[in-house]
Amino acid sequence: MGTGIRGAAITAIGTVALTAAGPAMAVPAAADTPAAVTVHVDATAPGRVIPEDFLGLSFEADQLHRTWTDPQRSNVDELIGHLGAGNLRFSANAVDNTAWQPDPSAPPPAWADAAVSPDDLSRLGALAEATDTTVDLGVNLARRDPAAAADEAGQARERIGPRLRSIQIGNEPNVYPIVGLFGGGERPQYVLPQQYVPDARAYRDAIAAAAPGTRISGPDTAGGAVGNPVIDPLLPAALDPWLDAYIAAFGAPGAALTQHYYPFVNTERMGFPQELSDAVGGLPMVDKLLSRETSDKQAAFLRYFVAKAEGAGMVPRISETNSVAMEGRPGVTDTVGAALWTIDYAMTAAREGVAGINLHDHIDDCTSYSMICFADPAAADSGTARVNPNYYGAYMVGRMAGGAVLPVTVDGAAHVSAFAVRMPDGAVRVIVDDMDRGFDGTVRVTIDGGPGGGATMQRLDGESVDTVGEATYAGTTVAADGSFAPGSEPVLAEDGGYAVRFGRPGAVLLTAG
Repeated sequence: MGTGIRGAAITAIGTVALTAAGPAMAVPAAADTPAAVTVHVDATAPGRVIPEDFLGLSFEADQLHRTWTDPQRSNVDELIGHLGAGNLRFSANAVDNTAWQPDPSAPPPAWADAAVSPDDLSRLGALAEATDTTVDLGVNLARRDPAAAADEAGQARERIGPRLRSIQIGNEPNVYPIVGLFGGGERPQYVLPQQYVPDARAYRDAIAAAAPGTRISGPDTAGGAVGNPVIDPLLPAALDPWLDAYIAAFGAPGAALTQHYYPFVNTERMGFPQELSDAVGGLPMVDKLLSRETSDKQAAFLRYFVAKAEGAGMVPRISETNSVAMEGRPGVTDTVGAALWTIDYAMTAAREGVAGINLHDHIDDCTSYSMICFADPAAADSGTARVNPNYYGAYMVGRMAGGAVLPVTVDGAAHVSAFAVRMPDGAVRVIVDDMDRGFDGTVRVTIDGGPGGGATMQRLDGESVDTVGEATYAGTTVAADGSFAPGSEPVLAEDGGYAVRFGRPGAVLLTAG
């Protein structure tokens, strides 16, 4: 949704006021926690493999006309490429205010905030090729113009080629009536999913005729949480009718079921007064991002969604996601703490069986949750993007793609999460994510059935979880030209395990073998 009203915040808006006085969410303790944590990895029981294209980025559709999508005119392609062979999604709220314009010399329609031309799709194809990524492309549903969408899909098939993974029809149709109330432009008034299905079918039929064999993913429904422990557990029930209706109409084995998720929303940007926003949890601080409660509620939602998709034989993808909806919260979603949240959330999704996530990015807003952004108009004009701390979190997650998930147990009072995979070459990779302000001690990692011997380590670090805009990865940072070549340091095996010291929150990628 990006620039508009986010996920579950919309779904819950009618009930927020009724539960404004709900209990506050717990945060990590300020006092020191016991200085010992043990992580045990069972390398003898590999499970599902994390797809190579698990880690994706999401952008607004109106970015397609920007010159940064041209690999010859910015460093963005290099920044994306470091993350691995993933996926690029162009859709979000802007897609339903964007017109397909096959003749770029013609004036766009009066209702359109932006237009997409065939040349834009050619640049996107070049970007996908340069970054070794696939593409999910959104088409406008709000105008109810299947012919225009079909023409755009046909041009995308021609200009992006086999890297076009799917077409997505509209953005968050389950909240169209409410988006319109907040200035989101004209939208169909889908009160029930049964009103949406015929329109979606007309689009699918038109696209199938114009671009045979092109996959369509959906329904890209809004979902998530507002940060209130009373409201949040109730929200998946609002999604059930939509997901069930989509599955009944369009479900097929191997097809992608796509959903959006944000664990929080900046309700102040929705117009709530600060007092009400604080009461419902809509102004999260870093400690709330990094709390056990947040980790638990995210895992619960992801399990719900995976079960829904797998029950229909479909592939579960979280096609748009990040930490705090409504474009984040400055001083929270652009911090080192947000990088640690990114690791915990993304690796939880991988562990629970999500086949891919697309982290949403507002490339012109470095104070948002953006991983890649232009610091100012001059940087945008020159095509010189920089990265936020959560980029390094995503980079660490990308090192786990292609690995088979291993069982992990974590013993200790500190809020430390851990994830492990066995790579195709037999190496075992373990992420230890320390999200606890009060923990000052050692995490001991043991690996049953692992390759043995020494290991190497890369550390994501920052002055504190509250540090804005700056972090290091393996002691280095992304250069201004986009180059990035982190090294690693050796870790000796001691008594059958590896000791990793934490004096402050941070994350470590340990590779054994």
